[in-house]
Amino acid sequence: MATISRKDYAAMYGPTTGDGVRLGDTSLIAVVEKDYATYGDECLHGGGKTLRDGMGLVAGHTSADGALDMLLCNVMVIDPVVGIVKGDLGIRDGKIVGIGKAGNPGIMDGVDERLIVSAATTVRDCEGLIATAGALDVHVHFDSAQLCEHAIASGITTMLGGSLGPITVGIDSGGPFNVGKMLQASEAWPINFGFLGRGNSHKPASLVEQIETGCLGLKLHEDWGSMPAAIDTCLAVADDLDFQVQLHTDTLNESGFVEDTLAAIGGRTIHMYHTEGAGGGHAPDIISVAGVANCLPSSTNPTNPYTVNTFDEHLDMTMVCHHLNPAIPEDVAFAESRIRAQTIAAEDVLHDIGAISMLGSDSQGMGRINEVICRTWQLASKMKDQRGRLPEEQTFGDNERIKRYIAKYTINAARTFGIHDHVGSLEDGKMADIVVWRPAFFGIKPELVIKGGFIAWGAMGDSAASLMTCEPLIMRPQWGAFGRAGQTLSACFVNPRAIDAGLSVTLGLTKPLLPARGTRGLGKQDMLHNSALPEIRVDAQTFEVFVDGELATCEPASELPLAQRYMMR
Repeated sequence: MATISRKDYAAMYGPTTGDGVRLGDTSLIAVVEKDYATYGDECLHGGGKTLRDGMGLVAGHTSADGALDMLLCNVMVIDPVVGIVKGDLGIRDGKIVGIGKAGNPGIMDGVDERLIVSAATTVRDCEGLIATAGALDVHVHFDSAQLCEHAIASGITTMLGGSLGPITVGIDSGGPFNVGKMLQASEAWPINFGFLGRGNSHKPASLVEQIETGCLGLKLHEDWGSMPAAIDTCLAVADDLDFQVQLHTDTLNESGFVEDTLAAIGGRTIHMYHTEGAGGGHAPDIISVAGVANCLPSSTNPTNPYTVNTFDEHLDMTMVCHHLNPAIPEDVAFAESRIRAQTIAAEDVLHDIGAISMLGSDSQGMGRINEVICRTWQLASKMKDQRGRLPEEQTFGDNERIKRYIAKYTINAARTFGIHDHVGSLEDGKMADIVVWRPAFFGIKPELVIKGGFIAWGAMGDSAASLMTCEPLIMRPQWGAFGRAGQTLSACFVNPRAIDAGLSVTLGLTKPLLPARGTRGLGKQDMLHNSALPEIRVDAQTFEVFVDGELATCEPASELPLAQRYMMR
């Protein structure tokens, strides 16, 4: 039997089982756990390669016969559910068919009958490249329509949050007229959207109305009053109608402390925004809810990872985003109460042990939407450097840590909002929202963003030049972002009641409305790779955080990966 060295094989077909790949300039090594290839029968496209008529292509096999629409061949997959594997990824009718061995079963061994390649199939060779599921941002403030450009260019394909533009404090999109306009506006983008209404009402009628007219869920925010009565009412409506409640708690502890908020929640499922060190909520111990089983915790990216600059930049950001007046001492005290180096440091540790389950942007509400993905990997790399490899690692690399961190902006976000049947992983049957990366640029600059099975954004050179690769290479909108394509490749997520009420017809929508289901009864155990439930205590005097009795802290980083090496800002 002919053989080939690992080095030569990787150069031709990409890494195989047992090979490690460094992610960007981080300290993280991803190791291929399984390769679906049949050695010697790999799919390759191009001159003299295997995907030619009568060879890797099945002659006469039509789309009606089941031929793939798109094939990503020899791609390394990093996914919290599927794992870290290598294979051919097939797409048909905008959905993922499967990951396995593609080609022509008439002449190739081991071909998955679902992954037949023919003249109807577009092929992107991906040897040496990495595919991940499109990211979900669970904490968007839609203060600017231009957020969408930065989001999709960074690999975010689903945006969940509220606001209507540059209003005083952009929190929610509630009210039938308002959310209707946001749903109509969303048709301009090849991105999935879910809009949150306002949950701050101790009477239910306005809450029900918002859900029935297009809101995916509701958000309780301290700027509108996150009192126990409002929390209780909102959760009661959520349990009745099946939607997720997001809670930004009371920084000033005016209407109660964290214990009072938990009492009002009463063991019901809730998405706890700002389970973090400085983003808002009960001061100083909101971070302790990461140890409560019915609370699904997320934090935001301005404090992740903790660096030498984190503390200083937060005061001004807090003053602006909460419409505070620097001439009023009480307003300054409000801002200062939210910024605590000790809890910021503990936030990094809680992410690393899987106690904080999700990470979003808090876009223009102190966070940066284009840094959801890169800051997640900066944090993972920093934690490996400072805390070492996780004890549960099974290979020489960092697969368990990698799966933990990627789950924070993919599957756990999707499960929390009840949209995991559609997005959040590269499982069979889900929307083909796929981000393709060159390993050297992983986490910071995608190669391609495939939305609903079609290329919507990609790294493209000078279009007046002779080749696609002529510099400068810039992330640019591609054909899937134009005309009606973007509307058909994406969706808006709403409550089933809105669909049943004919909202799509009422608003004249072209983009599909998809139902969100199964948000009630979720618990920390449903947060994949991030289900830790430690006992968390915050010292009210020193702000030190103790996790299962041990001080949780880390040093601020003075240098990070995925930073100036890649960006000019």
